[in-house]
Amino acid sequence: MKNYELLEKLTKLSGVSGNEKCVRNVMKNELDSIADNVYKDNLGSIAFELKGADESPKVLLVGHMDEIGFIVHSIKKNGLINFTNLGGWDPRTLMSSPVEIINRKGEKHIGIIGSVPVHHLKDSSGKLSLDDMYIDIGADSDKEVEELFGIRKGNFIVPVTNFSYIEKKDCLISKAFDDRVGIAVAIETAKYFKDNKHPNTLFCAGSVQEEVGTRGAQTISHLIKPDVAIVIEGAPGDDFPSNRDESQAKKNAGVQIRMIDPTMICNPQFADFVIDIAEEQKIPYQIAVRKSGGTDAGKIHLSNLGVPTVVLSAPVRYAHSHNGILSMKDYNAVLNLAKAIVEKLDIKAFQSFID
Repeated sequence: MKNYELLEKLTKLSGVSGNEKCVRNVMKNELDSIADNVYKDNLGSIAFELKGADESPKVLLVGHMDEIGFIVHSIKKNGLINFTNLGGWDPRTLMSSPVEIINRKGEKHIGIIGSVPVHHLKDSSGKLSLDDMYIDIGADSDKEVEELFGIRKGNFIVPVTNFSYIEKKDCLISKAFDDRVGIAVAIETAKYFKDNKHPNTLFCAGSVQEEVGTRGAQTISHLIKPDVAIVIEGAPGDDFPSNRDESQAKKNAGVQIRMIDPTMICNPQFADFVIDIAEEQKIPYQIAVRKSGGTDAGKIHLSNLGVPTVVLSAPVRYAHSHNGILSMKDYNAVLNLAKAIVEKLDIKAFQSFID
Protein backbone atom coordinates (compact mmCIF):
# COMPACT_ATOMS: atom_id res chain seq x y z
CA MET A 1 0.00 0.00 0.00
CA LYS A 2 1.28 3.48 -0.88
CA ASN A 3 1.48 5.74 2.13
CA TYR A 4 -1.42 7.91 0.96
CA GLU A 5 -3.89 5.18 0.02
CA LEU A 6 -5.49 5.01 3.46
CA LEU A 7 -6.14 8.75 3.34
CA GLU A 8 -7.57 8.36 -0.15
CA LYS A 9 -9.99 5.70 1.06
CA LEU A 10 -11.04 7.74 4.09
CA THR A 11 -11.51 11.11 2.41
CA LYS A 12 -13.70 9.63 -0.33
CA LEU A 13 -16.17 8.36 2.28
CA SER A 14 -19.39 10.10 3.21
CA GLY A 15 -19.35 10.99 6.88
CA VAL A 16 -20.97 14.27 7.88
CA SER A 17 -21.73 15.03 11.51
CA GLY A 18 -24.35 12.62 12.80
CA ASN A 19 -23.86 10.11 9.96
CA GLU A 20 -20.33 8.77 10.44
CA LYS A 21 -21.09 5.07 10.00
CA CYS A 22 -19.06 4.62 6.77
CA VAL A 23 -15.93 5.91 8.48
CA ARG A 24 -16.62 3.83 11.57
CA ASN A 25 -16.99 0.72 9.41
CA VAL A 26 -13.54 1.28 7.88
CA MET A 27 -12.04 1.60 11.36
CA LYS A 28 -13.75 -1.64 12.37
CA ASN A 29 -12.56 -3.47 9.27
CA GLU A 30 -9.00 -2.30 9.83
CA LEU A 31 -8.74 -2.78 13.60
CA ASP A 32 -11.36 -5.25 14.91
CA SER A 33 -9.04 -8.23 14.44
CA ILE A 34 -6.04 -6.70 16.21
CA ALA A 35 -7.70 -4.93 19.14
CA ASP A 36 -7.84 -6.52 22.58
CA ASN A 37 -11.20 -4.87 23.18
CA VAL A 38 -13.56 -2.58 21.25
CA TYR A 39 -15.67 0.06 22.99
CA LYS A 40 -18.60 2.06 21.59
CA ASP A 41 -20.66 4.85 23.05
CA ASN A 42 -24.30 5.49 22.27
CA LEU A 43 -23.60 8.40 19.91
CA GLY A 44 -21.42 6.28 17.62
CA SER A 45 -17.84 6.96 18.76
CA ILE A 46 -15.57 3.92 18.84
CA ALA A 47 -12.29 3.02 20.56
CA PHE A 48 -9.91 0.10 20.05
CA GLU A 49 -7.87 -1.02 23.06
CA LEU A 50 -4.31 -2.30 22.72
CA LYS A 51 -2.85 -3.57 25.97
CA GLY A 52 0.77 -2.76 26.71
CA ALA A 53 3.25 -3.43 29.47
CA ASP A 54 1.13 -1.73 32.14
CA GLU A 55 -2.54 -0.92 32.68
CA SER A 56 -1.61 2.69 33.48
CA PRO A 57 -1.59 5.26 32.15
CA LYS A 58 -4.59 4.88 29.87
CA VAL A 59 -3.74 6.80 26.72
CA LEU A 60 -6.53 7.98 24.42
CA LEU A 61 -5.43 8.80 20.86
CA VAL A 62 -8.42 10.20 18.98
CA GLY A 63 -9.43 11.77 15.70
CA HIS A 64 -12.96 12.75 14.77
CA MET A 65 -14.79 10.76 12.11
CA ASP A 66 -17.15 13.50 10.96
CA GLU A 67 -16.67 16.08 8.25
CA ILE A 68 -18.60 19.27 7.62
CA GLY A 69 -21.63 18.95 5.38
CA PHE A 70 -25.29 19.89 5.12
CA ILE A 71 -28.78 18.59 5.78
CA VAL A 72 -32.03 19.06 3.82
CA HIS A 73 -34.07 21.82 5.42
CA SER A 74 -37.06 22.00 3.07
CA ILE A 75 -38.14 21.32 -0.50
CA LYS A 76 -39.64 24.03 -2.70
CA LYS A 77 -42.64 23.50 -4.95
CA ASN A 78 -40.39 23.91 -8.00
CA GLY A 79 -38.07 21.07 -6.92
CA LEU A 80 -35.21 23.16 -5.54
CA ILE A 81 -33.90 22.08 -2.13
CA ASN A 82 -33.15 24.38 0.78
CA PHE A 83 -30.38 23.21 3.09
CA THR A 84 -28.65 24.16 6.30
CA ASN A 85 -25.09 23.55 7.39
CA LEU A 86 -23.54 20.93 9.62
CA GLY A 87 -20.34 22.62 10.75
CA GLY A 88 -18.69 25.83 9.62
CA TRP A 89 -18.68 26.74 5.91
CA ASP A 90 -17.41 29.77 4.05
CA PRO A 91 -20.29 30.60 1.65
CA ARG A 92 -17.76 31.99 -0.86
CA THR A 93 -16.58 28.45 -1.63
CA LEU A 94 -19.98 26.94 -2.38
CA MET A 95 -21.47 28.32 -5.59
CA SER A 96 -21.67 25.69 -8.40
CA SER A 97 -20.13 23.07 -6.08
CA PRO A 98 -21.35 19.47 -6.45
CA VAL A 99 -22.93 17.63 -3.55
CA GLU A 100 -24.64 14.30 -2.94
CA ILE A 101 -27.91 13.94 -1.05
CA ILE A 102 -28.22 10.59 0.72
CA ASN A 103 -31.78 9.36 1.13
CA ARG A 104 -33.06 6.95 3.79
CA LYS A 105 -32.21 3.93 1.58
CA GLY A 106 -28.59 5.05 1.29
CA GLU A 107 -29.01 6.08 -2.33
CA LYS A 108 -26.89 9.06 -3.37
CA HIS A 109 -28.25 11.73 -5.70
CA ILE A 110 -25.93 14.31 -7.24
CA GLY A 111 -26.80 17.99 -7.28
CA ILE A 112 -25.16 21.39 -7.48
CA ILE A 113 -25.39 24.41 -5.21
CA GLY A 114 -26.97 27.41 -6.92
CA SER A 115 -28.51 30.75 -6.03
CA VAL A 116 -30.92 33.39 -7.26
CA PRO A 117 -29.49 35.90 -9.76
CA VAL A 118 -27.46 38.65 -8.12
CA HIS A 119 -29.92 41.43 -9.12
CA HIS A 120 -32.68 39.68 -7.17
CA LEU A 121 -30.75 39.38 -3.90
CA LYS A 122 -31.81 41.38 -0.86
CA ASP A 123 -28.19 42.41 -0.36
CA SER A 124 -27.45 44.65 -3.33
CA SER A 125 -23.69 44.12 -2.87
CA GLY A 126 -24.11 40.58 -4.17
CA LYS A 127 -22.87 39.03 -0.94
CA LEU A 128 -24.23 35.48 -0.52
CA SER A 129 -25.33 33.58 2.55
CA LEU A 130 -26.53 29.99 2.82
CA ASP A 131 -30.11 31.28 2.95
CA ASP A 132 -29.64 32.61 -0.59
CA MET A 133 -28.59 29.21 -1.91
CA TYR A 134 -30.33 25.98 -2.86
CA ILE A 135 -29.45 22.56 -4.27
CA ASP A 136 -30.62 21.66 -7.77
CA ILE A 137 -30.88 17.93 -8.57
CA GLY A 138 -32.72 18.46 -11.84
CA ALA A 139 -36.18 17.89 -10.38
CA ASP A 140 -39.11 20.06 -11.50
CA SER A 141 -41.36 19.69 -8.46
CA ASP A 142 -41.38 18.80 -4.79
CA LYS A 143 -43.31 15.65 -5.72
CA GLU A 144 -40.43 14.51 -7.98
CA VAL A 145 -37.88 15.17 -5.24
CA GLU A 146 -39.83 13.11 -2.74
CA GLU A 147 -41.21 10.31 -4.94
CA LEU A 148 -38.67 9.94 -7.78
CA PHE A 149 -35.52 10.60 -5.75
CA GLY A 150 -36.77 9.51 -2.33
CA ILE A 151 -35.40 12.69 -0.72
CA ARG A 152 -37.05 14.24 2.31
CA LYS A 153 -36.30 16.77 5.03
CA GLY A 154 -33.49 15.64 7.33
CA ASN A 155 -31.48 13.76 4.67
CA PHE A 156 -27.73 14.29 4.91
CA ILE A 157 -25.78 16.12 2.21
CA VAL A 158 -22.10 15.44 1.48
CA PRO A 159 -19.57 17.47 -0.53
CA VAL A 160 -18.32 15.79 -3.71
CA THR A 161 -14.68 16.06 -4.74
CA ASN A 162 -12.01 14.25 -6.73
CA PHE A 163 -8.99 12.84 -4.90
CA SER A 164 -5.65 13.82 -6.50
CA TYR A 165 -2.01 13.04 -5.68
CA ILE A 166 0.64 15.60 -6.63
CA GLU A 167 3.62 13.29 -7.02
CA LYS A 168 6.19 16.03 -7.61
CA LYS A 169 5.44 17.54 -4.17
CA ASP A 170 4.05 14.48 -2.33
CA CYS A 171 0.80 16.36 -1.63
CA LEU A 172 -2.85 15.34 -1.68
CA ILE A 173 -5.98 17.21 -2.77
CA SER A 174 -9.31 16.04 -1.39
CA LYS A 175 -12.09 16.87 1.04
CA ALA A 176 -12.34 16.00 4.73
CA PHE A 177 -8.68 16.03 5.74
CA ASP A 178 -10.28 17.60 8.82
CA ASP A 179 -10.35 15.08 10.28
CA ARG A 180 -9.67 11.94 8.27
CA VAL A 181 -6.04 12.75 9.05
CA GLY A 182 -6.85 11.90 12.67
CA ILE A 183 -8.63 8.68 11.74
CA ALA A 184 -5.75 7.56 9.50
CA VAL A 185 -3.24 8.26 12.29
CA ALA A 186 -5.41 6.34 14.78
CA ILE A 187 -5.55 3.33 12.44
CA GLU A 188 -1.84 3.38 11.60
CA THR A 189 -0.82 3.86 15.24
CA ALA A 190 -2.96 0.95 16.38
CA LYS A 191 -1.45 -1.32 13.72
CA TYR A 192 2.06 -0.26 14.72
CA PHE A 193 1.53 -1.05 18.40
CA LYS A 194 0.01 -4.43 17.68
CA ASP A 195 3.58 -5.51 16.94
CA ASN A 196 5.60 -3.03 19.02
CA LYS A 197 5.90 -2.55 22.77
CA HIS A 198 4.36 0.35 24.65
CA PRO A 199 4.44 1.04 28.43
CA ASN A 200 0.73 1.83 28.80
CA THR A 201 -2.76 0.89 27.67
CA LEU A 202 -3.58 2.54 24.36
CA PHE A 203 -7.02 3.39 23.00
CA CYS A 204 -7.11 4.44 19.34
CA ALA A 205 -10.46 6.09 18.77
CA GLY A 206 -12.77 7.87 16.38
CA SER A 207 -15.22 10.40 17.81
CA VAL A 208 -18.45 11.70 16.29
CA GLN A 209 -20.00 15.15 15.88
CA GLU A 210 -16.86 17.18 16.52
CA GLU A 211 -17.82 19.77 13.92
CA VAL A 212 -21.12 20.56 15.66
CA GLY A 213 -19.87 20.92 19.22
CA THR A 214 -17.29 18.21 20.06
CA ARG A 215 -20.12 15.99 21.30
CA GLY A 216 -18.54 12.57 20.75
CA ALA A 217 -15.41 13.68 22.61
CA GLN A 218 -17.50 14.08 25.74
CA THR A 219 -19.12 10.65 25.52
CA ILE A 220 -16.00 8.69 24.49
CA SER A 221 -13.95 10.23 27.30
CA HIS A 222 -16.63 9.29 29.83
CA LEU A 223 -16.56 5.75 28.45
CA ILE A 224 -12.77 5.26 28.35
CA LYS A 225 -11.83 7.48 31.32
CA PRO A 226 -8.32 8.18 29.96
CA ASP A 227 -5.44 9.41 32.08
CA VAL A 228 -3.88 11.32 29.18
CA ALA A 229 -4.98 12.13 25.65
CA ILE A 230 -3.51 12.86 22.22
CA VAL A 231 -5.94 14.58 19.86
CA ILE A 232 -5.08 14.40 16.16
CA GLU A 233 -6.39 17.10 13.82
CA GLY A 234 -6.25 18.57 10.34
CA ALA A 235 -5.68 22.22 11.24
CA PRO A 236 -6.47 25.12 8.88
CA GLY A 237 -3.30 26.25 7.12
CA ASP A 238 -2.36 29.89 7.66
CA ASP A 239 0.51 30.34 5.18
CA PHE A 240 -1.51 32.48 2.80
CA PRO A 241 -0.12 35.70 1.26
CA SER A 242 -2.16 38.24 3.24
CA ASN A 243 -1.50 36.71 6.66
CA ARG A 244 0.03 39.45 8.80
CA ASP A 245 0.73 37.15 11.73
CA GLU A 246 3.52 34.62 12.05
CA SER A 247 2.54 31.44 10.24
CA GLN A 248 1.83 28.63 12.72
CA ALA A 249 0.27 26.06 10.37
CA LYS A 250 2.57 26.10 7.37
CA LYS A 251 2.55 23.38 4.73
CA ASN A 252 5.72 21.26 4.72
CA ALA A 253 6.85 22.64 8.09
CA GLY A 254 5.90 19.52 10.06
CA VAL A 255 3.47 18.63 12.82
CA GLN A 256 1.68 21.49 14.56
CA ILE A 257 1.80 21.26 18.37
CA ARG A 258 -1.04 23.39 19.75
CA MET A 259 -0.29 25.15 23.04
CA ILE A 260 -3.63 26.92 23.46
CA ASP A 261 -6.95 27.72 21.83
CA PRO A 262 -10.15 29.17 23.31
CA THR A 263 -11.25 25.70 24.52
CA MET A 264 -8.03 24.36 26.08
CA ILE A 265 -4.63 25.23 27.50
CA CYS A 266 -2.17 22.39 27.01
CA ASN A 267 -0.61 21.01 30.20
CA PRO A 268 2.85 22.67 30.11
CA GLN A 269 4.73 19.61 31.36
CA PHE A 270 3.04 17.47 28.70
CA ALA A 271 3.84 20.08 26.04
CA ASP A 272 7.52 20.07 27.04
CA PHE A 273 7.50 16.26 26.97
CA VAL A 274 6.13 16.27 23.42
CA ILE A 275 8.50 18.96 22.14
CA ASP A 276 11.51 17.19 23.66
CA ILE A 277 10.52 13.97 21.86
CA ALA A 278 10.11 15.81 18.55
CA GLU A 279 13.57 17.31 18.91
CA GLU A 280 15.16 14.03 19.98
CA GLN A 281 13.57 12.17 17.06
CA LYS A 282 14.30 15.04 14.64
CA ILE A 283 10.63 15.27 13.73
CA PRO A 284 9.87 18.68 12.17
CA TYR A 285 7.36 20.64 14.23
CA GLN A 286 5.76 24.06 14.58
CA ILE A 287 4.18 25.50 17.71
CA ALA A 288 0.73 27.08 17.53
CA VAL A 289 -0.93 29.58 19.84
CA ARG A 290 -4.46 29.73 18.44
CA LYS A 291 -6.68 32.76 18.99
CA SER A 292 -9.77 30.98 17.69
CA GLY A 293 -11.17 27.52 17.05
CA GLY A 294 -11.30 24.40 19.17
CA THR A 295 -11.02 20.63 19.03
CA ASP A 296 -12.12 17.50 20.87
CA ALA A 297 -9.43 18.38 23.41
CA GLY A 298 -11.74 21.01 24.87
CA LYS A 299 -14.14 18.36 26.19
CA ILE A 300 -11.62 15.58 26.83
CA HIS A 301 -9.29 17.59 29.07
CA LEU A 302 -12.22 18.51 31.33
CA SER A 303 -13.51 14.96 31.76
CA ASN A 304 -13.29 13.02 35.02
CA LEU A 305 -10.69 14.71 37.26
CA GLY A 306 -8.97 16.38 34.31
CA VAL A 307 -6.93 14.83 31.50
CA PRO A 308 -3.57 16.23 30.33
CA THR A 309 -4.14 16.59 26.59
CA VAL A 310 -2.09 17.63 23.59
CA VAL A 311 -3.30 18.44 20.07
CA LEU A 312 -1.13 17.37 17.12
CA SER A 313 -2.18 18.61 13.70
CA ALA A 314 -1.27 18.42 10.05
CA PRO A 315 -1.81 21.80 8.34
CA VAL A 316 -4.53 21.72 5.67
CA ARG A 317 -4.77 24.55 3.19
CA TYR A 318 -8.38 25.52 2.38
CA ALA A 319 -9.83 23.43 5.21
CA HIS A 320 -13.62 23.48 5.57
CA SER A 321 -14.20 23.55 1.82
CA HIS A 322 -14.73 21.01 -0.96
CA ASN A 323 -10.98 20.71 -1.56
CA GLY A 324 -7.98 20.98 0.74
CA ILE A 325 -4.27 20.41 0.24
CA LEU A 326 -2.27 18.19 2.60
CA SER A 327 1.46 17.50 2.56
CA MET A 328 2.41 13.90 3.25
CA LYS A 329 5.55 15.24 4.95
CA ASP A 330 3.32 16.91 7.54
CA TYR A 331 1.07 13.86 7.85
CA ASN A 332 4.05 11.58 8.48
CA ALA A 333 5.43 14.00 11.05
CA VAL A 334 2.13 13.79 12.96
CA LEU A 335 2.10 9.99 12.73
CA ASN A 336 5.74 9.61 13.79
CA LEU A 337 5.37 11.97 16.74
CA ALA A 338 2.17 10.28 17.92
CA LYS A 339 3.88 6.88 17.89
CA ALA A 340 6.98 8.23 19.66
CA ILE A 341 4.84 9.80 22.41
CA VAL A 342 2.99 6.55 23.05
CA GLU A 343 6.29 4.63 23.20
CA LYS A 344 7.59 6.91 25.99
CA LEU A 345 4.40 7.66 27.90
CA ASP A 346 4.80 5.52 31.02
CA ILE A 347 3.37 6.04 34.50
CA LYS A 348 6.39 8.09 35.57
CA ALA A 349 5.94 10.50 32.68
CA PHE A 350 2.23 10.81 33.38
CA GLN A 351 2.87 11.55 37.08
CA SER A 352 5.26 14.34 36.05
CA PHE A 353 2.39 16.04 34.23
CA ILE A 354 0.12 16.19 37.27
CA ASP A 355 2.55 16.50 40.21
